[in-house]
Amino acid sequence: MGLGAVLIASVLGVVGAPTLAQASAISPQAFCAKISATTVSSLFGKKVTLLGAVAESAGNDVCEFAKIVSGSATGVTLNYDYKGTGTASSNLAALKKEKGVSGFVTKPYASIGGTTYSFTDTYSDATLHIKIKESGMVSYNGVNHYGLVVTKVLSTSTLAKLLTLDVKAA
Repeated sequence: MGLGAVLIASVLGVVGAPTLAQASAISPQAFCAKISATTVSSLFGKKVTLLGAVAESAGNDVCEFAKIVSGSATGVTLNYDYKGTGTASSNLAALKKEKGVSGFVTKPYASIGGTTYSFTDTYSDATLHIKIKESGMVSYNGVNHYGLVVTKVLSTSTLAKLLTLDVKAA
């Protein structure tokens, strides 16, 4: 999904915990500053740096931790959406239909809170003519949505640890 393409372009949000009912707007820079690039690198298995902190429309703050090699980004995108719209099923259906996405498989995940799913897919980048195996996790808890997309397949427990960084930063 071209690192972050799914999270930034979609209504994805990931990992909400029951304690997040009070979550509200924060600046993307403040949100991303609370997430350690060293910890993200350790969980990802490769050194990445914070490339950007972006405020997307509809209350979606995005942090992109990545490394760019030959024009292709590899890394982790985390997002926090405090104005989430839609249902878990409608948002997952939208992710599945993203341009370039195939083999989208979701699995329920219960230990984080909210309605949480892990997923894997293959993203075909038409510009670079490459296919990227991705994994991620999304969680919906009221209006609070948290999301994570990684440009490789990681274990569900590792995805949950990354998503927990997202939740704690919000």
